[in-house]
Amino acid sequence: MNLIGKRTSERAELVSVANDIINGQIHLIEGVRKICSLRHTVDDPDNSVFMPIRAIESETDHFPLGEIRSRCAVEYLERIDAEMKDYLDEAKQDILDACNEIINTFS
Repeated sequence: MNLIGKRTSERAELVSVANDIINGQIHLIEGVRKICSLRHTVDDPDNSVFMPIRAIESETDHFPLGEIRSRCAVEYLERIDAEMKDYLDEAKQDILDACNEIINTFS
């Protein structure tokens, strides 16, 4: 694959993850983390459309997701899941708005 094709593919993946977040097909924080990783693969990783996502990723990096949860104590998970729910109740619309902006910018 040539460089232009690779960039197009990377942008498409970024847009796909943003769509998956909006459509509820991926956990909000998992999606935010993927976008933060993928932003480095596009030509403009410091684009201002990523700022809300970067801030949310920074504020939520202590929430365990995926396989790591199996190594956490039940009491800890109960407490951190309640904290995560409260955070996402407030941040969800900001995440969705940022995803829409990413889609508009990179489509």
